[in-house]
Amino acid sequence: MYEAMDAVGMPLKGEASALHGLRILIVEDSYVVARAIQCLLEEMGMAVVGPVATSIDAERLLIERSPELAIVDIHLKGEESFNLIDRLHEAGIPVLAMSGLATHTRLANAATLLQKPFSGSDLLAALDGIFVSSPPAATS
Repeated sequence: MYEAMDAVGMPLKGEASALHGLRILIVEDSYVVARAIQCLLEEMGMAVVGPVATSIDAERLLIERSPELAIVDIHLKGEESFNLIDRLHEAGIPVLAMSGLATHTRLANAATLLQKPFSGSDLLAALDGIFVSSPPAATS
């Protein structure tokens, strides 16, 4: 039997179905990377908040849009996002941190770390793992 697939070869009713409709904040200073993540998440039925390229803009969207999960690049232009990751954690928002560097010692408040480069299926599996371990609270 043929199963419908998305643009990265993931089954449309596969592992990302539990994430359908979730508001996910993207904090990434590379337009190309942010746009690729945004397109993938939207194709899988998630609601993207952002993307934004700075911690200040992310803090604003945290208040305005109440994301349920966050994908945050550790190294943004001119800043590191450790304080933002801590703030998101304090607000009860699970964080998938991304980095092109090999190791980080200050990631106690990130739910997981995804090494760049990564595939769409790697990203979806990591998000699914976060959701299974700490599902977002129901909103009214």
